[in-house]
Amino acid sequence: MTSLKKSLKRLNLVLMLLYASQGFSQMSGNPVEGKGNGEWTVSVCGNYFHQQLATEMAVSKRVLAKSIWGLSPYFDLYGVAGVSQLNMRTDDSGIDDFKGQYEFGYGGGIKLQMQRISSLSSIGIWMDIQLLRFKSDGAFMEYLDQAGSSYYRKFQMKYDWRELKGNLGITLPYRSFRVYIAGTGWLLQRLDNKEEYISYGSSESFVGKDNGKYQTGLLKGVTIGVELFLPDQHALSVEALFFSSKDYQIMVGICQTGISDWD
Repeated sequence: MTSLKKSLKRLNLVLMLLYASQGFSQMSGNPVEGKGNGEWTVSVCGNYFHQQLATEMAVSKRVLAKSIWGLSPYFDLYGVAGVSQLNMRTDDSGIDDFKGQYEFGYGGGIKLQMQRISSLSSIGIWMDIQLLRFKSDGAFMEYLDQAGSSYYRKFQMKYDWRELKGNLGITLPYRSFRVYIAGTGWLLQRLDNKEEYISYGSSESFVGKDNGKYQTGLLKGVTIGVELFLPDQHALSVEALFFSSKDYQIMVGICQTGISDWD
């Protein structure tokens, strides 16, 4: 147990350094409930995002963290920042899909929680609203053949990606765990900047450019998660958000609460 506590103390420092270096992004739990009363929480996680958007499939891998400041026992304010990698798949034959690099993202949110509905029940209520924004650059490539002559069209894309997510749910502690479930609403607004090029051999010509906007309606899903309580106010979280069998997000993370209480 002593060696575990030493390892967790080292992890505290790693979490702080990650926060200071701006290597972060967005999640719902991790932790699902804050302590309030001026305590500071830092957390990191990995997130896998899989979402059908019109005729394209968006797949995003994110290295995430957030920092929460407890303003009261019931209200937390937090900032998020991070790196996110975006792929856009069309499933059209002859087209190479969009593959972006890891790009910086940022956002924030608020969280409200009630530890217990009543003195007779350990069930709590939690609610939060989150914003996330990042940009991603890449290209779709379409390879064509006409009259025995091969050429390609390149669609150079710049995406400005903006998410809004809200949760309303309950929590239930059980021994060393806390289970939580929530109804989730999710919105996306994406600004698209497209430049088209055409190439024969080594010669590439600019065709034109276009600006557009894509946005979803309100997507409704269910978030299910579990926290494992560890020594020194640490918690390990696993969470999944489901809209449908093709539309889901998965998160695994670790956090440390009560940093103001460090020895």
